[in-house]
Amino acid sequence: MLRSRSARLFPLLVALLPLAACGGGEDPVEPEPERPPDLTGTYTLESLSSIVTGGQTFTPPIVSGTFTAQQTSVTGPEASGTTMLSVTLPVGTPGGETTTIEDQGTYVNRLDGTWEQNGQILQGIGTYTFRNNVLTVEVTEPALNVSTTVWRKN
Repeated sequence: MLRSRSARLFPLLVALLPLAACGGGEDPVEPEPERPPDLTGTYTLESLSSIVTGGQTFTPPIVSGTFTAQQTSVTGPEASGTTMLSVTLPVGTPGGETTTIEDQGTYVNRLDGTWEQNGQILQGIGTYTFRNNVLTVEVTEPALNVSTTVWRKN
């Protein structure tokens, strides 16, 4: 009788063994939520198109510049931080006199690709992409600040 009872319990034990090895009652670890990219770093200007360039796209050596971003917080699908910007561009005809715009402020970049920038001089709302260490910012409003800048991370 003992033998037949053991024979009947064996399949039950085999079925329960994998369940006993499944984490001991611990909840599974949830994957990290997707976050916007951390843009922290220093970038070199690759191209600029804006109202101050007459809508033309200028590249070095006609224009030059640096952009520094420091991410300070991430909340869900939104990251924010501080910026410093310096851009030198021609006044009038390329190759002549130049002017330098320097600004500092804050930025917000979101997982959906939207961008906000609020500086002492430059403000804007638009979109951004960050691929292969290249940051492209397209400001779509306000109208006077509409621009496309392409920056390469150093």
